[in-house]
Amino acid sequence: MIKKTQKNGRIVAVEALIKQEQNGYSNLVLDSVLKKSKLEPREKSFASAVFYGVLERIFTLDWMLQQCIKQPLSKLDAPVRAILRAGLYQAVYMEGVPVRAAVNESVQLVRVFRKASASGFVNAVLRKAIKQNPQEASFNSESERISVVYSVSQPIADHFLKYYSQDAERILQAFFEKPPLAIRVNTLKTTESELCQLLQQEGWESSKTDIPNSLVVQGKGSIAQTKAFTEGLFHVQGLGSQLACLYLSPKAESKTLDLCAAPGGKSATLAQYMQNQGELFCGDAVVSRVSLISQTLNRLGITIGTAKHQDASVFQEDLQNADFILCDVPCSGLGIMAKKPDIRSKMLEKIDELYPIQQKILETAACYLKKGGRIVYSTCTLNPKENEEQVRLFLKTHTEFQLVLPQYIPKGAVLNDNMITLRPDYNLYDGFFIATLERL
Repeated sequence: MIKKTQKNGRIVAVEALIKQEQNGYSNLVLDSVLKKSKLEPREKSFASAVFYGVLERIFTLDWMLQQCIKQPLSKLDAPVRAILRAGLYQAVYMEGVPVRAAVNESVQLVRVFRKASASGFVNAVLRKAIKQNPQEASFNSESERISVVYSVSQPIADHFLKYYSQDAERILQAFFEKPPLAIRVNTLKTTESELCQLLQQEGWESSKTDIPNSLVVQGKGSIAQTKAFTEGLFHVQGLGSQLACLYLSPKAESKTLDLCAAPGGKSATLAQYMQNQGELFCGDAVVSRVSLISQTLNRLGITIGTAKHQDASVFQEDLQNADFILCDVPCSGLGIMAKKPDIRSKMLEKIDELYPIQQKILETAACYLKKGGRIVYSTCTLNPKENEEQVRLFLKTHTEFQLVLPQYIPKGAVLNDNMITLRPDYNLYDGFFIATLERL
């Protein structure tokens, strides 16, 4: 409970951090709090920066704070814990916030959240915590050091040390750099050059990538507020996802399946390759996300797509005789921590549950495909057990399939038996995996 006072970005950030601890999705938590706050755009931007910044650096922040507190940080009242994290993040990582302001404003926040008795405590802890430097500290293990310095859970630190060895730190450091915002040109309505000109008129700079009809853009505000977006001239889609669609490249008049389609960006790109001609099935296992697919397709003027609630691991007879199938399967998401910082806190205890689901989706897709047809299997994770090992396991029992070398390999991509892994330390992409399979 907080006092009735004029809200600002700091108050809203702390409110969101408190709610986030209740296991919410970070983007939904923040959107909900911001909508109720009625903040002006500048304060909303500040609240977002603090909220996502704390999630990104939470293991580092917590270590710094714990060095200055006798009791476990987890035993503190939730508002006090959130205020300490937010204040320390501002003091250490936000260049535009003076240390004195970060500390003093945090002390004021304690009173706003009716925890005035903790004012002196917050003041003293923050002044000490600012001086802590994990880079110079000693740890019980390399795993613990990696966890604290690069702000990931210890299971994630163990994972990268196991599978990426000497490259683990370089990869984890790269996750602090957010990839540029990538969009896909709606070729059904416009061209790259025309869209670049229109976006420039709205204050957005854009540049072409090596993927046809793909742009990276930069500007102030939300790209979804532009006139070009409203008119359906593009959609937002990561470069790795766009690359998976390029590798599939479905033809016009084909029967194409996007088995894990929400929120619809991949389906839209596939429809554009098909020139909006043919049959495009867009399924997703989560009922609430199916409408998102339809909204995306409708905004872009795509008429060949059918969005449907469908578990991709369950066979459906009318999906047989497909020419092209995209299996962008559910995964651990360890390649997109730069975009989704709450993934950093995953304990990976349920990761083993993903493997049979991924296997079943690929097996089911194989039942749909015609001879000479193509499947693209992709994930947004860096985990060989979800990536290369899944494909190799599939090929052992499906000798009628072969891996195909993609027609384009991005600079810095890791090629392994014709399978592509994109790493954030090598290029502008998120961590991503793609395998292209053809039926003989």
